[in-house]
Amino acid sequence: MLRRLRDAVIVQFLVVAVIFVIGYYVGDPVSAFASPEATEEQLAQLRRSLGLDQPFWVQFGRYLEDLARLDVGTSVWQQRPAMEAVWEVIGNTVLLAILGAVAATVFGVVGGVLAGTRPGSAVDKVINLISVLSLSVASFWIGLLLIIVFAVRLNMVPTSGWYEWRGLILPVATLGFIHGGRICQVTRSVVLDEMSKAYVLVARSRGLPYRRLVAGHVLRNVAATVLTTAGWEFARMFGGSIYPIEVVFAWPGLGPLMTTAAHRHDFPIVEAAVLITGALVILVNLAVDVASHLLDRRLRPE
Repeated sequence: MLRRLRDAVIVQFLVVAVIFVIGYYVGDPVSAFASPEATEEQLAQLRRSLGLDQPFWVQFGRYLEDLARLDVGTSVWQQRPAMEAVWEVIGNTVLLAILGAVAATVFGVVGGVLAGTRPGSAVDKVINLISVLSLSVASFWIGLLLIIVFAVRLNMVPTSGWYEWRGLILPVATLGFIHGGRICQVTRSVVLDEMSKAYVLVARSRGLPYRRLVAGHVLRNVAATVLTTAGWEFARMFGGSIYPIEVVFAWPGLGPLMTTAAHRHDFPIVEAAVLITGALVILVNLAVDVASHLLDRRLRPE
């Protein structure tokens, strides 16, 4: 765990450094923030007030000093601490990710078990087709399709925003479908492998009920692998896959905030968002590792 925490700190530093370098060389936030009528003198004065006229290493060193105090700077766009702007919306993103991960796990585990216990059947073929489809299409396309069908044509749910609980249905369904495909395929594979083992044949020959065999023995033995896959998919959401969904459904999370900040060259907000989401990915991976060791004794050190 200590070694993984050390590696996590190194990775986090590299992520922050790369984002800072990209932000430094990709554009001028002052030009994006200032009014079109601003003169060169006014732009230069604003640049000096923000410390953007300093050399690269001076700006990077000052940024690291502030980062040690958990201060990533002031948003050029919102004129307030960037971390404060990110903390306002991170809860919405985490909520959507958790619900999406639950939907993906339910879809993946149920589908994988049904397919793995009935290899070659019509159910297996249909589930395989759906899982491959979920891995082959763009997430925002699925979101737009669900909006057209269920929000525009059928008028069953809101098209976007978070005005009531029904606003969660479409984005959660989109995340569940996109991320559930991989969980479904992995679950099918490990269940199919487990069903071919000798103890399953012995248990069935002794008259153990089929459902009890699957639920009490097969699923318990494959739980660590399924949990690890579900954890990876959960981490992938914070790694970027959830943000297009938030933009499509106008969800008040990190996606729209970072998109607007990037367009405005508001680097402090982008850096604060990357810092927090990077930490979330690392924490999720650590939690998955610990849970896997608790569930599977073969992974525990002697």
